[in-house]
Amino acid sequence: MRATLRAVAAGLLLALLAVSCAQLPAPRPAPPPPTAPPREKAAAPPVQPAGETVAPPRSERGATICVGLAWDVDSLLIDGEALGLATPGTTDLLSIASPIKVGAAAAGMRFGRGTDPVSLLPIARSDTLWVMARRGQLRWNGKNWRGAFKIFLNPRGKLTLADQLPLETYLLGVVPLEIGGLSEGLIEAGRAQAIAARSYTLFYGGRRASEGFDLYGTVEDQVYGPVESERPLATQCVEQTSGKVALYDGRPIRANYCSTCGGVSAEVWEAWPAATLPYLESRRDGEHGAEHCESSPQYRWRERWSEEEFLDNLERFGPAQGLRLPSGGLGDLVDVRVEARSRSGRVWRLLVRTTSGDVAIPSYAIRGVLRRGGNPGAILRSTLFKIDVRRHPVTGRAMEVLASGAGSGHGVGLCQTGALGMARAGARAEEILEQYYPHIAIERLY
Repeated sequence: MRATLRAVAAGLLLALLAVSCAQLPAPRPAPPPPTAPPREKAAAPPVQPAGETVAPPRSERGATICVGLAWDVDSLLIDGEALGLATPGTTDLLSIASPIKVGAAAAGMRFGRGTDPVSLLPIARSDTLWVMARRGQLRWNGKNWRGAFKIFLNPRGKLTLADQLPLETYLLGVVPLEIGGLSEGLIEAGRAQAIAARSYTLFYGGRRASEGFDLYGTVEDQVYGPVESERPLATQCVEQTSGKVALYDGRPIRANYCSTCGGVSAEVWEAWPAATLPYLESRRDGEHGAEHCESSPQYRWRERWSEEEFLDNLERFGPAQGLRLPSGGLGDLVDVRVEARSRSGRVWRLLVRTTSGDVAIPSYAIRGVLRRGGNPGAILRSTLFKIDVRRHPVTGRAMEVLASGAGSGHGVGLCQTGALGMARAGARAEEILEQYYPHIAIERLY
């Protein structure tokens, strides 16, 4: 019996290693950021390659996903009811009492039980440590996680923790965190979110191959959470749509989605340096004056910056976004104006005029540079806004910058609050997806 268990464990390990995301092809390099045409009322889409990973072939039920949970850390503490460990050069799983600690070392990694430094064993820099739970789930950061943990040193000499698991299991931790709380009346929005998230995953598989996994488990890709974040209705949505994918020309679509489009969605090139896609076009979010996402608290918003705060944000965050600032400092604020808007009405190019010179902010940098008034840790909600300068009534000097805007996020693809609004009005998941991704086909691939 003991030999049988060891043989089964070895088979599981070999299967995991066979689908290791280290084998996935690296994505094609991204093209340069878009440059807005000067002083145009409406920008045209840039003519350039998409610069994104080509969609993989149709998925089979056994597809796996490798999700980055933590990176650039010095140590990790992993717990579980019964841990199995795979170390370099072994063909079997090693049983080890939990918890275990993994640490970054000069020559590679070290691991051992708990925090006992005497028991730490060395692992070379190029090797990978796999940790699996023989019973229950793995435990990290105070939470339970499905799948198997992959631990390795990244190119920066720090530890990376990734979770490898079946695609459908991964979606159990994505859908509830992306669409939010569901009720029976909102099930169709949850089903639409599950299909969109599955399509997104298949399109972007291998996107973060240079980091040793497929996707970040954060808003950089899709938010992925532990077992504790799973919800029965969201799980039902995943199970009911199992294998269903949104396709265009027979391949999984680039199913981008955002919190709130603000009444009009954006075309893909408005948010990223990408070629046009027929299923990511700008569309009104509703009809007859009623918009699907108007119940969102982000549907309309206002921001206010003092002149000092506005320029501080520009000076602090501009260089990281590739902006060229005047060499002698910004001086005083003279004016802020929109020079060009994209097809959906979003700001494509913002011009900031100072006494030391002008600073042009292209669309891709606007949210990261302006930030939220009084909260520089949060990026601006969207680029769908109007902006104005309040001046001193006597001197005419700029005192404040005011913005009134709509929506939250990049605005491309599925509007999540719009999907909830459509479900509330009785729309089915397929109708919701066709609203935000026109010209697609929805098929069950497995």
